Amino acid sequence: MEKLKTPIVYGFVVALAGSILMLTLLALKLLGPKAIALENEMTGGTILFLMLYLLLLFAIYFAIKKRKDVLGRGIQFKEALIQGFVVSLSTAVFSVVFTIVFYELLYPSYVADTIEALRLKMESSGVPVEKLNAKLEEKEAYLSTSTQSMFSFIGNLITGGAFTLLLSFFLKTSKER
Repeated sequence: MEKLKTPIVYGFVVALAGSILMLTLLALKLLGPKAIALENEMTGGTILFLMLYLLLLFAIYFAIKKRKDVLGRGIQFKEALIQGFVVSLSTAVFSVVFTIVFYELLYPSYVADTIEALRLKMESSGVPVEKLNAKLEEKEAYLSTSTQSMFSFIGNLITGGAFTLLLSFFLKTSKER
């Protein structure tokens, strides 16, 4: 169990840092309803996307490296895979928890506020009513807690898996010392 403690903690830290980053981007009006009105949403979304995956990449790297240092003799490919997978899985699970906390407890009107901001922007742009309503329904389904939780979980697993394979290959020790 001791060998899994570090990657679980790293996964928690990545998910927490991602949540803090999202709240910071909301406060800076780079995400959410105010960002839509200011046309900053693309910038904020890009920052969030890149930073989340960089945090996950670094967490996997440092978990594998730390395990390699603890073993003292290097690390086999399989052991590196386990470390990276546990970071990815714990990040995915904690991200779901933090997503639910955000959407249901911290900012329960987020979806409604965002939909209203989109409605105002699209109406001022002269989007036809049928197209506007269809787009808003699509966006509301996309922003739902369940959809965002699923994307968070699957995204962290897939991206973490890819990073794990890559890093495990490069960080494994080629021969026993």
